Amino acid sequence: MEHFVVTMVAKPGQQEKVRNYYQNLGPIIDKAEGFLGRSVMESMPGAMAHDVKKRITPEEAAAHPPHDHEAGVMFVIHEKWESKEARWNFGSNLPVDRRTELFPYIEAEHTHEYYKDVTTA
Repeated sequence: MEHFVVTMVAKPGQQEKVRNYYQNLGPIIDKAEGFLGRSVMESMPGAMAHDVKKRITPEEAAAHPPHDHEAGVMFVIHEKWESKEARWNFGSNLPVDRRTELFPYIEAEHTHEYYKDVTTA
């Protein structure tokens, strides 16, 4: 099994368009040969910082300044495929134009890579 992971940050106020893109892709990717499943995760900016601040002292909080990415909504997409070739075939024949339907709504910095599962030794 191949794990393909994409991370991106939506431009301010554009998270709904990014979310809709991946939700609308669902029926298409579900039919792709070699596709085994996926998760599309959307961050909740500030939720963790809020919880941490309730549990630590102001002095401890001062030692942990916020990260730059906490201001935006991050998306993490984890796809599972039978093979890299199956993923490439899907991506190469996508009936959706990412240049117009996704790219205008995300920050330029993003990642996409294959991962291996190292949960167990």
